[in-house]
Amino acid sequence: MIGVTVFKASTKPVPASGGEYTEGILGQPVFINPVIATSEVDKSLVRLLFSNLEVMTTKIEGAEDGKTWRIRLKEDMLWSDGEKITSDDVIFTIEKVQDPGAGSPIASGWRGVRAERLSELEFQVFMTEPYAFFKTNLESLYVLPRHIFKDVPSPNWKISDYNLKPIGSGPFRFVGFNKREDGFIQSYHLTVNEKYVAEKALIQDFFIRFFTDPEEMVGEFNKGQIDGVASLPFGMLQQIKRSHELVTYRLASYYAVFINQSRNLALREADVRRALDLATPKQRMVSEIFGDRAKTEGGPIPPGINFYSSVVQGEENPDLAIKILEGAGWKINLDEASVPGARVREKVISKARVKLEVNMIVPQIPFLMQTAQIIQEGWEGVGVKVNPIIVSPEEVVGNVIKNRDYEMIVFGNVLNSNSDLFPFWHSSQRFSPGLNLALYNSKKADGLMEAIRSNEGGREENFQKLQEIISTEYPAVFLYSPDYLYISNRNLKGAETSFIADPADRLKNVSGWHLKTARVLK
Repeated sequence: MIGVTVFKASTKPVPASGGEYTEGILGQPVFINPVIATSEVDKSLVRLLFSNLEVMTTKIEGAEDGKTWRIRLKEDMLWSDGEKITSDDVIFTIEKVQDPGAGSPIASGWRGVRAERLSELEFQVFMTEPYAFFKTNLESLYVLPRHIFKDVPSPNWKISDYNLKPIGSGPFRFVGFNKREDGFIQSYHLTVNEKYVAEKALIQDFFIRFFTDPEEMVGEFNKGQIDGVASLPFGMLQQIKRSHELVTYRLASYYAVFINQSRNLALREADVRRALDLATPKQRMVSEIFGDRAKTEGGPIPPGINFYSSVVQGEENPDLAIKILEGAGWKINLDEASVPGARVREKVISKARVKLEVNMIVPQIPFLMQTAQIIQEGWEGVGVKVNPIIVSPEEVVGNVIKNRDYEMIVFGNVLNSNSDLFPFWHSSQRFSPGLNLALYNSKKADGLMEAIRSNEGGREENFQKLQEIISTEYPAVFLYSPDYLYISNRNLKGAETSFIADPADRLKNVSGWHLKTARVLK
């Protein structure tokens, strides 16, 4: 007994390799390919199976002009099939990101970029205009193996077997998957990649099981059949009955009601948009939908994220909303006020009587439908009629957003770590494939976004001015910024609370996750 005490006093526990871990996630793998991955499932597998330039390089240097970058790769890097990784792989990846035939979701960050080979391990990147945050784009680029895809036309990539059996360079390598007769992929088996250029993963075997039913996924965790739960739907935390660890990630994302002013006369009035913002029960949403694991939102950058300005934080005030609407001439029709459901404000505009009535597109996602219900109750309380229109997520992305076919839409924006607002709010991005869902058009805001991107001085001040302009013109009703919750068994160590730009980035430090420890001398 004394010997054990002495041993513990003179040693300390450290992470050790070994063991296997099974994560459950909602969805199916489709394109485990860094260039075309879009879903959380695909991007999560990309993080496990591929490397980005942040870990693959010894040097990323920008020239004084802000338009030229010189990058050098580490030596002796290998793909999981044993082929050497070279600058040709990186250049190929950049070119395919830019190729319209590939349809890469990250293409907008690589427009006007040209890559040139200098040697087997070194290359240069040239830009037509300086972009202050381009180093982030470089570091976060996950590289594709040229020798696998070079002879396949980009439009055919989506039918390639390598999207499901990837050759990668990440902390894990692909072993195999299990598939039902109907084609549903039940699970993936990955094992530690001994060829990985950075810190080797401590977990020996990593399994991922795929689910369509969140209730089933949580049930499997409670029974001990899986060790972790990703993409846990909001509101299901209380259904976790097994002893567990909860890891909370702060996301660079937010949800808002984006307003297309061209589709509704009433919404063109700033007073109406401001009143809608004041009548929105944001704190109720945070409490009822997220169990207070979210933050209310008042502007285009979430709280706690780079360059966030607290001056834009708005608070609910329905009495002030009513006062503003009354002052702007929006009155309750007293002849109809006694009729149930008829307390809708109206106003004469261009000799026509216009009711304060809005149609709101809502993706068929439980927490967004609950959000719409709370908004409807809040707005109707101040005399605004709301017609929620529930649409499948596929239809929303494929047609509604593409054609800007809405008066209002409840949707989310995902920023990157540098908080660049250009893709979401610059006037050049008002139409597809741009992401300016409010069709926002402000010369002042455009100028600030351009100055921020060109690395001109006063970036902090420019970000603050930009948030003030956007938030006080009310092109959207900013709602909330939810946290990302990850559930694991108590054996998992090394998964730590942090800020992440994307839910898949919970796996960026997966090499440090461990199930075992060893004791070493202090």
